[in-house]
Amino acid sequence: MNMPNKFVENMADTDRQKLLENNQTSDNFRLRNRSHAILLSFQKHSIDEIAAICGVHRNTVSRWIDWWNEEGATALNDAPKTGRTPILTLEEQARAVELGLQNPRFPHRELAEIKRQTGKQISSYTLTRLLKKKITSGKESV
Repeated sequence: MNMPNKFVENMADTDRQKLLENNQTSDNFRLRNRSHAILLSFQKHSIDEIAAICGVHRNTVSRWIDWWNEEGATALNDAPKTGRTPILTLEEQARAVELGLQNPRFPHRELAEIKRQTGKQISSYTLTRLLKKKITSGKESV
């Protein structure tokens, strides 16, 4: 069955260079994949070929091409992710880590002290996560 195709309409030399750079050096896999797809589309590869090369559905490739044709290179970047704001400020997190390291066998005491000092209650999981983050960041800097 012959599927309709669409291609990247126009591309400036600076855009092409930016796409090549993204495709070759970006740490973000999704950005590399999208950049590669746009370059292939500009070379008049079919959507089905691009989808097979990039390992995505043809509708995804079609959406990337639409984004490119409407907004250009900025459309290929990931949108900012939303998430819950941290319960503790950075200073409070540092204090919680200090308290957590004082007596790690009795985390309920540290949790009670954190609540007393900050007025904010955190779970033992949150305290554990903060401690692990501190420990791993300390090893990386050594």
